[in-house]
Amino acid sequence: MTRQRRYLAIIFVMLSLLVIALGRRAWADTGLLLDEALVVSLAMENNPQITIAEKRVEQARARARGASSGKAPVLSVSALYQETYSDPQYPLVTNDPFLEGYALGGFRKTWRTALSLSWLIYSSGAVENSIRAAELSVDAVRAESQRTAQLVAHASRNAFFELQRTRARASVAEEAYELAQEHRRRVEALYRNGIVAKNELLRVEVAVSEAELNLIRAESGIEVAFSALERSVGTTIRGRYRLPEPRSEPGSIEMPLDPVTAALANRPEFRALESSVRSARSMAAAAVGEKGPSVYFQGDALSVGQTFYPDAMDDWKISIVAEWKLYDGGKSKARKDEALALADELLQRVEDMKHQVDLEVSVASLDLRSALQRLEVARSQVTLAEEDHRMAVARYSAQVGTSIDVLDARVALSGSRTQLVDAVYDALKAWSDMKLALGEEQKTLGDKR
Repeated sequence: MTRQRRYLAIIFVMLSLLVIALGRRAWADTGLLLDEALVVSLAMENNPQITIAEKRVEQARARARGASSGKAPVLSVSALYQETYSDPQYPLVTNDPFLEGYALGGFRKTWRTALSLSWLIYSSGAVENSIRAAELSVDAVRAESQRTAQLVAHASRNAFFELQRTRARASVAEEAYELAQEHRRRVEALYRNGIVAKNELLRVEVAVSEAELNLIRAESGIEVAFSALERSVGTTIRGRYRLPEPRSEPGSIEMPLDPVTAALANRPEFRALESSVRSARSMAAAAVGEKGPSVYFQGDALSVGQTFYPDAMDDWKISIVAEWKLYDGGKSKARKDEALALADELLQRVEDMKHQVDLEVSVASLDLRSALQRLEVARSQVTLAEEDHRMAVARYSAQVGTSIDVLDARVALSGSRTQLVDAVYDALKAWSDMKLALGEEQKTLGDKR
């Protein structure tokens, strides 16, 4: 009976472990598959650089709203309490010699409340150009935020490629370790039968240890790549998403026909600089307008008395004020010159940016073309290395080849597979660099309103 209970307990434990394993597998299978598009989407939602860029756009919009308030009327209320040493009096001024003395000019203790309205009617273009400059600054900041989003997307996508590269390298290292163990078993069998010497077995043991160390380093690289991806994306990845199998091919990649022209048309930096140039010119026009004539409307409704709430005297007044600054010490001219110099500087930056973009596109094109060429060579190299390893194993099994030939063939095979992995992901990263140079990112901050 005790033995039956023991068997039942063992069966129960095994079934429990099976249920747990199946549950974990089911949970893993239902996890969301992490691909390039999802990585970019997560980066757009979680990377702090995106939030920083959004806040800069909000700041620029707030400045634009502040500039627009210059054309709006200003309504204010005020309250005043005033006390003088004696009653305010004014001497009588008249042609009648018999009228002499003083007239009461107010109260010794005065309470005053007023409702005031001020409205700028005409500003010689100063306010209008200031508003225009602020609106153009919003366009410039929005374009800069688009480039920030492109850089974040590029960095997160490349971090994902590096993670997949390290996983593929770990698979190659694992295959090399298994081949080394398989060769060790073959040599051990020959050693037990007295066919090979002890030193040959020791050499194989060293090769197995080296393959194991390479595998450990590759697995450690996966952890580092995971951390780099999470840093780039801005959120936790491990345990939340399923990773696809590493690519064996980069997919369809075509060289753009005229990449420089496409980059000049798509790069948001040019839109940012162009908007900044126009904003600087509007600032110069606003500075000129500040020295021109301005017309204001002012209105006041007030109540004055000796007690609170004052009611001894109610009054109102309306004023139209025209003002023209004839001399301001050169302030407006200095501001105009500063704005025009800024516009000239930005124009030079546009020309410099064109050369920079030309260089970036040229480097990206060369890297992409080189990566695609290396990919073709790596494919044929793997095929040759696999055949060479197969022949070396067959020759050694027939004792017409040496163990060193097998070890060298395994190292060459592992190296060629690693080079193929690097060629695949170098091509993917080169294509990502090309997209960044061209300014081709679909989801950018400029689409957020």
